Amino acid sequence: MGYFIPREEFALTFLLFGLCFLFYLGICWVSIVRKFSFKRGLLLALLLRVVLMLSIPALSDDFYRYFFDGQLLKMGFNPFLSTPNEIVTSLDFGTNTYGVYLYEKMNSPQYFSIYPPLHQAFFFLTSLTGDDLLSNIVFLRIFIVGFDFLNIYLLYKILILVNQPISKIWFYAFNPLIILELTGNLHFEGIVLAGILTTIFFWIKKKPMFAALGWSWAIGIKLTPLMLGPLFLFSWEKNKSIPFLFFSALILALLFSPLMISDGIQKFWQSIRLFQSTFEFNGSIYNIVKWISGFVINYNPIAYVGPSLNLVAFLAIVFYSAKIQVQDYEKLLLGIVHIYLIYLLSQNVVHPWYIIPAFGVSILTKSRIFLVWTGLVFLSYNAYSNPDVKESILLLWVEYGILLIFIVKEIFFKSDYQSQKPK
Repeated sequence: MGYFIPREEFALTFLLFGLCFLFYLGICWVSIVRKFSFKRGLLLALLLRVVLMLSIPALSDDFYRYFFDGQLLKMGFNPFLSTPNEIVTSLDFGTNTYGVYLYEKMNSPQYFSIYPPLHQAFFFLTSLTGDDLLSNIVFLRIFIVGFDFLNIYLLYKILILVNQPISKIWFYAFNPLIILELTGNLHFEGIVLAGILTTIFFWIKKKPMFAALGWSWAIGIKLTPLMLGPLFLFSWEKNKSIPFLFFSALILALLFSPLMISDGIQKFWQSIRLFQSTFEFNGSIYNIVKWISGFVINYNPIAYVGPSLNLVAFLAIVFYSAKIQVQDYEKLLLGIVHIYLIYLLSQNVVHPWYIIPAFGVSILTKSRIFLVWTGLVFLSYNAYSNPDVKESILLLWVEYGILLIFIVKEIFFKSDYQSQKPK
């Protein structure tokens, strides 16, 4: 899947992914029954990732933008102030043949960069390896695999801390979606997860300053962990919420300070707004609202529906965070999982890798919603089998219909799916 099959070949790709997923469940079962040693499990996890080390990402072309932004930074351009279309026409950039190659391969060259400054730091470091695509890929992949193993280590430490079985780790370490989207396709959600798990670990240890560092790191890579803010603030004791908030604000101010140059923050926000009101992929509630609106209006209402659903999700998350009354780590973990669920179900774009942070946290609970979703979300790649990237309504119903069954079962008909009680 990593070397020979393009994403346009959906039938074969999904067949192989399905086989991988069944094999993955079998490995996890064996690891529980035979009690894999931690070292043996780590070795297998490493081998599964090393297999993809020299592959060119096949399921996503986002990495071209990564390396393009890295080239801009190396040359002294600010990726937040000009679009690739504007920069490529400049005389200074025209001599960078590798940069032009990346430009021709990337998607959405008409938009300002949507990746925060901390994210951009990885692009810059990658650019220092030279003007060679495979060298850039391997260098960045080493970082991503490193953070993936940090996630495994953090899961291990948290499970030990709360006296839960270590075998849960393998549901993360061997998951084919994790391996394909992080190691294979170079997405940064694993680095986001590292920040969230760090926050959880230090929340349990009651160390707000270190927890603030983890949360701020996650936001510095991708803005979505901001939505966990109300939950974290409500979950701390009063004497610890103030240092958590203070250090989070301080670190975030430092991480996002590059956006203050010229009008970078306005253009960064403009790209985010355009993304929310322009693109649609694998949405659930969004597609239902769009379908209903089709009886009233004769145009795509995405410009209104996308932002409106985000506002509804924000209000729902704040209400949920205030109501959940976090008293222990179990409530906190389920709160994070449910907040991600609220957020993702309200989005007009849900790429497969978006669910990774929530899945990583759900490993620490008995919730299986995101485990099931890691198997179902791959159905969304069917859209690329069509030259116009057209989604299959039938497969959307299959994906979200099955997911809805598990959501209803866990939330409304089962009261004991929280993480296991310490023995």
